[in-house]
Amino acid sequence: MKITCLLLDDDPLVLDLLQAYVAMTDILDVKATFTDPLEAHRYLLTNDVQVLFSDVTMPHLSGLDLVRSLHHPPLVVFMTAHPQYAMEGFNLDVIDFLLKPISLDRFLKAVNKVAGILRANSPENDPKQDALSGWGSFFIRTDAQFVRLHYRDVLYIEALKDFTKINTADGRTHLTLVNLKNLEEQLPAGMFIRTHRSYLVNSGQIESISNLEVRVGGHALPLGQTYRERVTERVVNRTLIRRQQQQ
Repeated sequence: MKITCLLLDDDPLVLDLLQAYVAMTDILDVKATFTDPLEAHRYLLTNDVQVLFSDVTMPHLSGLDLVRSLHHPPLVVFMTAHPQYAMEGFNLDVIDFLLKPISLDRFLKAVNKVAGILRANSPENDPKQDALSGWGSFFIRTDAQFVRLHYRDVLYIEALKDFTKINTADGRTHLTLVNLKNLEEQLPAGMFIRTHRSYLVNSGQIESISNLEVRVGGHALPLGQTYRERVTERVVNRTLIRRQQQQ
């Protein structure tokens, strides 16, 4: 499944950079690129894309005015070297605001956020099935490189102060300098669930649940009392309801 997008910036070098970043993902499908906002506007009037990556300050028509002119704009990620536009951008309910020069990890964070919103709003969204299908992937920064991880391969994520440790089905662990709360916000809603203040678990990988623990990939993880009801409702009850509907 691909996320269709349009790239708009009056600087061709920025567009080249964005397309290089897009090539490092497997979920973005660039339908068009423009340096002229008026041409982008005409395209959006007759073509649908799911997300618009747009510069803010451009000749003839700003990114802000472009979004205001659309009756049904796509999800929007603004890009600019001028942070003073951030508040006005967020008043338009944009998804993210990237400051130039745009780093790869910041771009990927915005892509992960867009993917999560689209999946959460899908009428066919089912958290357990999303996790089992492993829709898409995400990038983390570890040491001096970026590593792509597929959702289906992640067993659980553990908080270690300002770091998180991501445990995958192949027995590997990946340490990244992002706290658990921020990483959770980047992941698609419904695929992962908190079982403890220090643990985020792939709901499609859960093998069993008891009053005190959750077993995932042969690992026994603590199940906090405040999370128990939500975990049971999300993972067990939804499965039972779905089975009943299929009978």
